[in-house]
Amino acid sequence: MQIHGLGFLAAAALALAVGQRGRKPCTFSPIRVRRGDCAASRQGPHRRILVLHGQTSTAAWTAENSGFAEAALAHRFTAVFPQGIRKQWNDGREAQAAGVDDVGFLHRLVTALVGAALPIRRRIYIAGVSNGGMMTFRMLCESSELFAGAATVIANMPTRIGARCAPRKPVPVVMFNGTNDPLVPYDGGGVGFLGGRGSVWATEETAEFMADVNACEAVRALPLPIGSRVQVTRLEWTLCRTGSSVTLYRMDGAGHQVPGQRHSCRCSSAAAPGRCAPPTKPSRSSGAELHFPAWRALT
Repeated sequence: MQIHGLGFLAAAALALAVGQRGRKPCTFSPIRVRRGDCAASRQGPHRRILVLHGQTSTAAWTAENSGFAEAALAHRFTAVFPQGIRKQWNDGREAQAAGVDDVGFLHRLVTALVGAALPIRRRIYIAGVSNGGMMTFRMLCESSELFAGAATVIANMPTRIGARCAPRKPVPVVMFNGTNDPLVPYDGGGVGFLGGRGSVWATEETAEFMADVNACEAVRALPLPIGSRVQVTRLEWTLCRTGSSVTLYRMDGAGHQVPGQRHSCRCSSAAAPGRCAPPTKPSRSSGAELHFPAWRALT
């Protein structure tokens, strides 16, 4: 995998940056925000995307296995992988890390990335997987003005955050969810095998809420002819008066898995509680084939 240095970047909890071939990952303190720790891979106002890992995962693992780093490189994004405290993000669910100010941390991280350069701020995006995706929704509710677009993977709106969600500006959103997810249920409710890790809205309720925020007036469903064992349907909320659309990739029969990750720990409804299905090869219909058009929609 290519590792891309970020140069001017400083990051609290930044665990890995993408840039020069053969360069070692850059690791930073989860508390401070510093500058000048990595060599620049390229200059100019290129787009940057923060990718938030899932609970119990790490920034480095997500960079290596989720497919986001490769998709970012292909579309001329600089990908930044922050590390959450105790391998999790305080996404606002009842069971999450109370007292950890991850909203403030990510706000400071964006400030460190762009400084006072407002044109560059308009080119900052955010994405998250599972717990990181729920943290992404929290950021859209509480600090949407920081971002030009968002993508979430196997994540829904946390119920407590959604109850008071009032985004300051519309943001285009792309979502990826499996209908058989045993951890983050497509139809909403308790998170985790036993449902004891807080609660979330249903997936389509989440998408419809974001579409309402973006003043979208129409929705259409388009089955994707991808030739996979998993049928993927793209739901698009369009004719948005704000110009910011919402897209949901519904993966019928898929579980709690990142589309296209190279070493999938695929928790499915057939897996025993607490265990995952064996690693599987990524298919052309997952990961990159879905991320690429999604990221084009965010530009």
